[in-house]
Amino acid sequence: MTSFDTTVVICAYTEERWDDLTAAVASARDQSAPPREIIVVIDHNPELERRAAAEFVGVTVVPNAGRRGLSGARNTAVGLAKGDVIAFLDDDAEAAPDWLEQLLAGYRDRDVLAVGGSARPRWPDGRRPAKLPAGRGSVHGELDWVVGCTYTGQPTAEAPVRNLMGCNMSFRREAFTLAGLFSEDLGRIGRTPLGCEETELCIRLRQASPGARIVFRPQAVVRHRVTPERTTWAYLRRRGWGEGLSKAYVSRLVGSEAALSTERDYLSRTIPAAVVREFGWLALFRTSGAAGVLGLVTVVSSTAAGYLRGKAQIRPARPRPSSLVHGPIHIATVDARTAPEELPVPHRPVGHYRAAQVLVRDGDRTLDVLLLPVECGVVRLPKLATAPAPRRRPEFTRPPVSVVIPTAYRKRQAVASARAALAAGYPDLEVIVVDNLPRLLEGDDWLRGEVEALGARYVVEPRKGVSIARNTGARVASHGLIAFVDENITVEPGWFDAVTEEFAADPAVGCVTSLVLPASLETDAEVLFERLKGYSNSVRWQRIDRDTAREDPLYPLSMARYGPGSCATWRREVFEELGGFDPLLGAGTPTMAGEDLDLFVRLAYAGGAVVHTPHAVARHIHRADWLELRERMRGYGVGLAAMLVLSVRRRPVSAFSILRRVPRGAARLASRTPELPLSDRAARSRLRQLRRDERLGLLGGAAALMRARGEAGTGRR
Repeated sequence: MTSFDTTVVICAYTEERWDDLTAAVASARDQSAPPREIIVVIDHNPELERRAAAEFVGVTVVPNAGRRGLSGARNTAVGLAKGDVIAFLDDDAEAAPDWLEQLLAGYRDRDVLAVGGSARPRWPDGRRPAKLPAGRGSVHGELDWVVGCTYTGQPTAEAPVRNLMGCNMSFRREAFTLAGLFSEDLGRIGRTPLGCEETELCIRLRQASPGARIVFRPQAVVRHRVTPERTTWAYLRRRGWGEGLSKAYVSRLVGSEAALSTERDYLSRTIPAAVVREFGWLALFRTSGAAGVLGLVTVVSSTAAGYLRGKAQIRPARPRPSSLVHGPIHIATVDARTAPEELPVPHRPVGHYRAAQVLVRDGDRTLDVLLLPVECGVVRLPKLATAPAPRRRPEFTRPPVSVVIPTAYRKRQAVASARAALAAGYPDLEVIVVDNLPRLLEGDDWLRGEVEALGARYVVEPRKGVSIARNTGARVASHGLIAFVDENITVEPGWFDAVTEEFAADPAVGCVTSLVLPASLETDAEVLFERLKGYSNSVRWQRIDRDTAREDPLYPLSMARYGPGSCATWRREVFEELGGFDPLLGAGTPTMAGEDLDLFVRLAYAGGAVVHTPHAVARHIHRADWLELRERMRGYGVGLAAMLVLSVRRRPVSAFSILRRVPRGAARLASRTPELPLSDRAARSRLRQLRRDERLGLLGGAAALMRARGEAGTGRR
């Protein structure tokens, strides 16, 4: 077994558990694999802190330096721990003598970043209450999670799991570097039966490092004391309610698919089997069967009610329509650690800002995008409390990247885009500007001079179409990662670091998209475009692959999930295997759009994966002219329909999949309303007009595809 220095952490908050705390510390000392140190964190109880410091000789006793609650206490210990592995033991649990030895045995694989063990209940009178049922001869019951113990349905041998239990878990030190600390918005505070902070951390760890493994080893055993109060009906209802609230908040942070995947299996398999068993006992006239059924119903229904209540509570607060209009909207960025309470907003020459779109960062990580009212020239920032942002892996090696910027009509913007890419601070970068509308066949001298003065490459592609221009840029690119950035997009510092980190973390990822926010929301057209096509609502890290189908019935046609293809990075080998962008689709052709989604769908059918990272931030110059915007919205509809027709021609069997998704897709298209309020009647009318333009464009997709084929002269692909 690999030798590790270990730190054992025990958190306590009340003297009522003094005997339990003493037993927990003694069990941590008496290990077959002795820990390097034991840290006892006292949660805002000075008297308990003084008593523990006096009596626990050789143990580090410290106060909680964070917010009151279990998460703050654990984070305090993580900051002080010196061990390679940090193990957590509850103050009312006793570890078996080989507990640490068994946990450490789980780290024989380097990919394992966390190992947890089982918790066996110590009932108040030595007998399991009937309201917490278990199968005959079983140590664990289906509802034992209510009292903080291992429950029926968890693995009976060493196996990878989604998350660990808080009373018996351990992490490599580097796990906290990758995923951040425990969220202080979650976790038990005193007697309040909330939790799931370890669940959220484990999910965040897997998202930060997809190759990481979290292992459950039932051989690592602790005995968890169950107080009489925890076996009452009132506690069961309260504990279920608190679990539901916590799960709702976790699903808000990491997504419902990740937050509820284990719970779905539990509710569909474990609970029904338990109900059938308890009804069997009831049929045999055993009163324990009635208590068991009632216990199952009570806990499950309370949890469901708490989840629904939590989902309703944690929805982002919508700004009052009376206080916010459709524009103009100020653009700002703040760091959560240094953000002021009030953010001043500059004056405009004409009119004034009524709202602000605020990007909230935590260093190099994105936390949220907020839309806030402007009052008296300032924005009052809310308390920026959210999950700790994961940190970049220390061993991350930055691969070289080629950037392809196609340009046609906005050549000055293309120069600005190239300049921003080179200024992003990435060490090994090749920037290629592809001139897709040169003044002369040999190129545009002005653009060539500007591009080469920046140290970038200038390439001419006289054949019209953004897809052709991108493919040309990819062919001349030198590196294994190719970033396609449109001429009206500028990337911010750290963009390439955040994108390439995803490729380094997961070799199965074929494409990475980023968070693209507006560069300006000054005009009605810009604000309306952001409302309909903006990506400011995609602030959650996502991995989109075949497993996504469980969460999104529109997959792989889920346009908004992928993120903007106009600012995406591809692995060269994946891009070439797919054949690149289809030249019949995209700007500069009769189909006008659709090339990005088409490539994403082809990747999905090939079994590939796309990662959307909000930590790579870019800015997009929206259409500022109303007529241009209307034409662009029509183009989105034309391109979508053309892409669907082309997809069916390539793969006829996909017609059934597409037809099955049409009703849901139409409903989503009609209801797409990101958080930009409209209190102006004319603006609402324009919004309806843009939606009509997009729907009308859908009707012309097939004809546009035929014209594109005729112009290309390529015949059937």
